[in-house]
Amino acid sequence: MPASRSARRRSDHGPLILPLPSNGEVSCHPNVFGGQDCISPEGRFTSTPNIFGGFDTTSPDGSRSSSHPNIFGGEDTTTPKGTIESKENIFGGKDYRLPSGERIESYPNIFGGQDFRQRDGHVVECRPNVFGGEDCR
Repeated sequence: MPASRSARRRSDHGPLILPLPSNGEVSCHPNVFGGQDCISPEGRFTSTPNIFGGFDTTSPDGSRSSSHPNIFGGEDTTTPKGTIESKENIFGGKDYRLPSGERIESYPNIFGGQDFRQRDGHVVECRPNVFGGEDCR
């Protein structure tokens, strides 16, 4: 993913994987396995619940990641590139620490979704869609 960064956020149907490319376009919907399917410029991500209370996710390149709840009210997600850690923040969202050490914060927006602010100030806005998932730009 040359021009993108990754973050994860748990929704009612599994993690929302946010490849955060410059155009920031991601669309998700629940799948029949209790997880969700997300389409981004990188391809399709599919998640299913796992026995640890988290989700197992397959990326477009076939790589897999696995998440589980942590003691901070967030999730730890093990990916091929390292662990993504999240914890709740005072704004009603989550703070994410990526394997690179970079941080992303999320907070609720007026559309019923979440905004994700990257270190450089770029914001990806997510809104609920008619399929029960989210669209992010």
